[in-house]
Amino acid sequence: MAKFRFSSKPHAEVLLRVFDLPRGGMTPALAESILALDFPDADAARIEELNARANEGELTDEDEAELEAYININDLLAYWQSKARQILQQPA
Repeated sequence: MAKFRFSSKPHAEVLLRVFDLPRGGMTPALAESILALDFPDADAARIEELNARANEGELTDEDEAELEAYININDLLAYWQSKARQILQQPA
């Protein structure tokens, strides 16, 4: 059976339309809120644990799927935070 691989690109494109960035839909307040988003401490600790186990080659299939989800969410968050920074750098 083929393994489903999450790709943040199509999700980011849909979110781009949702936030209406091409037409200036992201407000500075929304941009600031997006920049404030981060993983809670418990999730950050879990990511570190999974990364350490991955480096040791000790991930189960379930662990690998969990780590992949964290990585994809982090990639998407980084993308949106980059867009938020661009919005906040624009002249008012």
